[in-house]
Amino acid sequence: VSASVINPTNGETLYEHNADRASTPASNLKILTDYTVLRTFDSSDRFSTDAVYDGTNLTLVAGGDTLLSTGKSDPTAVVGHAGLETLAQQTLDSLKQQDAHGAITVDRDTSIFTGPSANPAWDPADKASGFVGDVYPMALYSHSVPQDGQPTEHRYDNAAAATQQAFVDSLNKLSDGTLTFKMGNENQAADDAQKLASIESATATEQSASMMQRSDNFLAETLARNAAIKAGKQGTIEDAIAHVKQSLQDGGISTDKLTMVDLCGLSPDNKVTNQTLTSIIKTMVTGDPTFSQGLPGLPVAGGTGTLAQRFDDANEAGGQGYVHAKTGTLNNVISLTGYAITPQDEVLVFSIIANDVKDTNAAKNLLDSSATTIAGRA
Repeated sequence: VSASVINPTNGETLYEHNADRASTPASNLKILTDYTVLRTFDSSDRFSTDAVYDGTNLTLVAGGDTLLSTGKSDPTAVVGHAGLETLAQQTLDSLKQQDAHGAITVDRDTSIFTGPSANPAWDPADKASGFVGDVYPMALYSHSVPQDGQPTEHRYDNAAAATQQAFVDSLNKLSDGTLTFKMGNENQAADDAQKLASIESATATEQSASMMQRSDNFLAETLARNAAIKAGKQGTIEDAIAHVKQSLQDGGISTDKLTMVDLCGLSPDNKVTNQTLTSIIKTMVTGDPTFSQGLPGLPVAGGTGTLAQRFDDANEAGGQGYVHAKTGTLNNVISLTGYAITPQDEVLVFSIIANDVKDTNAAKNLLDSSATTIAGRA
């Protein structure tokens, strides 16, 4: 076990135990990805999905939004903020204005992401279980087959192709019959292709908050690649990792002993110190508007996200509503990093990581009761 508790107001260390040791953080690594998104994107930045036409073929061009829905765009939602039915209707309206008719092939362009789609560091069993897999720059419901309009752990074989198929289906459903559409291939859109229609995602910061609340591995990987592209790098795994490290360094966050092999924390080969994690949370709670946008992404004990069903035992329940923290869980790793609010309304930042865990339920309870104690509510 390693742990750190600090007073973010004056930087005072209140407690440390192996806080400078590099430990496997599990999904606490997403805190680094979230910080990078907040540092890289403006609060209004969004990802667009476009339909472009070269006079013969229509191309669905990916812009990094993997929270698309099959229905109409919902401006109140994060998942489904951009809907393919809305894009299809706009596309049909534009094609009619050009007096297009007959059969049109619809290609897809996912060229903004390059390199391997799946990280070779991941255990094949995790991919088979749906925890992670091939990452594309456009997808429905965060790379998943939806149920009741929400993401699940059931995955399409190719999330980009499934998105393309859903777009083709919407076009044919909405068409009056003068135009028909069929599936094409993966092809980069022509430089002179005309943009017919476009839909925009929820903001990057809103998507990142959703990623943190649900601990969404696919969305973490996608957002990190999008951030690398925004910074002028390539949309590869390697460039995304390099950009995260550079973002931390540029923000004065220590990367000492940091090892990153993915962006979501699924690999046990990731290593980070509690000191790095608490430094990031400190930037969120000390009032900087750029980073305070990250606070809604931290689940609330007994209330939201991955902490909704936690803090339920007698010695933990006092922390309900007063502990806001990112969870992390692997087969032998349990972690919890965030902040606690004391009865005196003092905010304390903490990070606790347990490696080589034999009983994950017991470890979760230990971390939850520890966070409740930090909050002064045990």
